[in-house]
Amino acid sequence: MAAQVRVHEPAAFFRDAGIVGFYAFDASGDRVGADGARWAWTHYALTDTRGRKAIAAEDALPSFIRESLLASSDRFYIEYEEGWMFGEMPDMQHEHYGDGRAPGYFRFAFDDSRFVSGRKHPLQSVDDIRQSLDQGLLKPSNPARLFERIVRRYLERLKLRLSELGQKLDSIEDHIVGDAWEGESERLAPIRRQIVSSHRYLSVMANLLRHLEQAHRKEFPEELADIVENLSQRAGALYQESEQLQLRARLLQEELMAKLAHRSNRLLYVLSVMTAVLIPSTVISGFFGMNTAGAPFADAPHGFWTVAVFALAISAVVFLIVRRIGGSGR
Repeated sequence: MAAQVRVHEPAAFFRDAGIVGFYAFDASGDRVGADGARWAWTHYALTDTRGRKAIAAEDALPSFIRESLLASSDRFYIEYEEGWMFGEMPDMQHEHYGDGRAPGYFRFAFDDSRFVSGRKHPLQSVDDIRQSLDQGLLKPSNPARLFERIVRRYLERLKLRLSELGQKLDSIEDHIVGDAWEGESERLAPIRRQIVSSHRYLSVMANLLRHLEQAHRKEFPEELADIVENLSQRAGALYQESEQLQLRARLLQEELMAKLAHRSNRLLYVLSVMTAVLIPSTVISGFFGMNTAGAPFADAPHGFWTVAVFALAISAVVFLIVRRIGGSGR
C-alpha cells in the first residue's frame, strides 16, 4: 500500500492559502482527518493572491504542474506526464454566482495520492461534487475516480440541458406542423444559440478526451485507462446527440423561413393584383379629371356614371386576366 499523503489541517489552509475546498480520504473513499489520509483534494480560488502564492510555494508539486495551475491565460487541454494528469477543462459557471450558461474553466492536476485544482469563478459541476462529498453521497477511492465523477457530472449537466432544449424544439415543431407558427421564430432563436453553445462545449470535451486516450493510453495505469475510455465514449455519444439537435433546430429554422417567404409571396401577389386592377381606373380618372375644354361626357347628364362603369369594367377585365396568369403560374 502506498504511504499516506502528508496534508495540512483544513483550518490552516482556509486561513492562510485561499482554499475554497479541502477533503482528505482513506483508501475506501471515506472522509477522514489529516492524520489518516490516504489522499486529499485541495481546491483553490485562483483569483485569490493567497491561493496562487500557496500553489507557487508547494514544493511537492512538479514545476510543470504549478505552471499549469498558475497560467495567466485560459485554454482547454488535458495532458499526462510523469504520472500526473493535468490540464484545463470546460465547466459551467455556477448559476447562483453568475450566468449558468457562460463558460467556466476548471484547472486540475492529480497523481495517485493527491488532487489539486483551481478556478477563477464558482463552477457548477465542481460544486455539485463538493455537495455530494459533504453529504456523504460520494466516496471516491482515489483521485482518478474523483476526476471521473467531476467529468461525468459536467456531461450529465449538458445532457440535461440538451433534453430540455429538445423538449422546446418538440413544442415549436408541433406549432409549425399545426400552422400556429406565428411567433415561433422568436422562440427558436435563443434555443438555437443554446444548442450551439452546448454543442461547442461537448465538442471541446470529446476532443480533449479522445486526444488523451489516443496519445497516452499506453502510459495510463489500467484503472485510469478504463476511466478515460468510458468518459471519451460518453462524451462522443453526447456530441452526436447535440449534432442531431443542432440539425433539427436548423431544419425548423429553414421551415419557418419557408413559411415566412410563402406568406410574403402571397401578400406581394395580392398587392400586385390590387395595383394592376387600380391602374386603369387611375389612368381614366386622371384623363377625365384634366381641366381642358372638350373633355368627353363633360356635358352629358349621365357622364359620371358612364365613365365609372367604363372604369370598373376595364378593372374587372384586368382582374380576370391577372387571376388567370397568376393561377397558371402557381
